[in-house]
Amino acid sequence: MKKNQEELTIAIPKGFLHEGTYKYLSSLGINFESESSRDLVFYDRKNNVKGILVRPTDVSVYVEHGSADIGVVGSDLLGELVPDVAKLKDLHFGKCKLVVAVKKNSKYKKSEALPANAKIATKFTKLANDYIHKKGLSAEIIKLYGSVELAPILGLSDAIIDLVATGKTLKANNLIAIETIMESSAILIANPVSYKLKKHRINQMVSE
Repeated sequence: MKKNQEELTIAIPKGFLHEGTYKYLSSLGINFESESSRDLVFYDRKNNVKGILVRPTDVSVYVEHGSADIGVVGSDLLGELVPDVAKLKDLHFGKCKLVVAVKKNSKYKKSEALPANAKIATKFTKLANDYIHKKGLSAEIIKLYGSVELAPILGLSDAIIDLVATGKTLKANNLIAIETIMESSAILIANPVSYKLKKHRINQMVSE
């Protein structure tokens, strides 16, 4: 990237996509200076790039509202939140699946077998509702913010809809996936206005 360009602000997710995002940015020659691991805002002054470290669910919010020009977010969250952003590129890392899972000893081996009054616990209420409507199922969606795997174990739900990368967490909690709803990976997104004003610069990140 060239020097003396207007500042570009990038929303960088914490957690699962964090390492892959840094590797991707590094491959573009973007390397942040950070004085502390607790810093939430940091800079690559050589390339005039500012990074902001945010929760994965907040990446698209910062980008949509223009506080960040671009960001990296999972396609699962794009489907759940439906933000007004430009989807620029599938970065092909952070791959995982959104699945329907039940207890290992459950009699329900496919989603169509779930009872009419089934309870499904999930963090992804929109995607879950879209899924059950598409399948023609009748179920109650229970919104959770923490460990969804606990819900069937404690009898809160008959099934869960959650993201799975390796399947180790499901296995550790004696759960099995019975259906895949969608595949997810890291997506580079941009604020529509930023993309118009800084199109040449942002396209450098897409094409390289």
